[in-house]
Amino acid sequence: MKNNFLKRTLSIIFLGPIFIFCILNEGFVFNFLLFSLFAFSIYEISKLKIIFIKILLFFIFLIFLYSFYNLRYLSEGLKIVFLIIFITWLSDTGGYLFGKLVGGKKINFISPNKTLSGYFGSIILAQLNLIYIYYFEINIFKTLYMNILFLFCCTLIVISGDLFFSYLKRLNKIKDYSNLIPGHGGLLDRLDGLIFLVIIFNTIYLII
Repeated sequence: MKNNFLKRTLSIIFLGPIFIFCILNEGFVFNFLLFSLFAFSIYEISKLKIIFIKILLFFIFLIFLYSFYNLRYLSEGLKIVFLIIFITWLSDTGGYLFGKLVGGKKINFISPNKTLSGYFGSIILAQLNLIYIYYFEINIFKTLYMNILFLFCCTLIVISGDLFFSYLKRLNKIKDYSNLIPGHGGLLDRLDGLIFLVIIFNTIYLII
């Protein structure tokens, strides 16, 4: 666990600032980020064995890229994008730490590494985003109770994305989509929960 945790930490320390830099900058830099994500995702999708899943993931990722682009250029797009990223990151971190440290019942039919304690950890740690919401005055909901419920629902979406992509890996009989990111696996392993959350956020903003 220590070795893998070190790899995950070093990967985040190296890739995190690059990812944030690209999001902060509009135009060519941000577009290059989207193109890079698309290129790496195509590489990982092409390695899958089941044709239907290849097609499904291709269209899901296209919708994700469109949604990501659209959210970034909203009037408060930067705040929203970083909120989505922090929700996903804290949810993933909570799931990993609680799953490894607490352990417990595993959800073997989806993934042998997923535990119920991990999902409780995801929900708990994601609530730290309340600090971000109130500090940057993101007026999603007015009451604390509704914001807690909002973050809870967002975490469920992240978890659903994680489960969905894990299930597709299981169908294809692979552990990771690639070994692109040390300690994390592939790009799709890293973005799984973020993909669903970005798409749903964008859909809501399009509707309202």
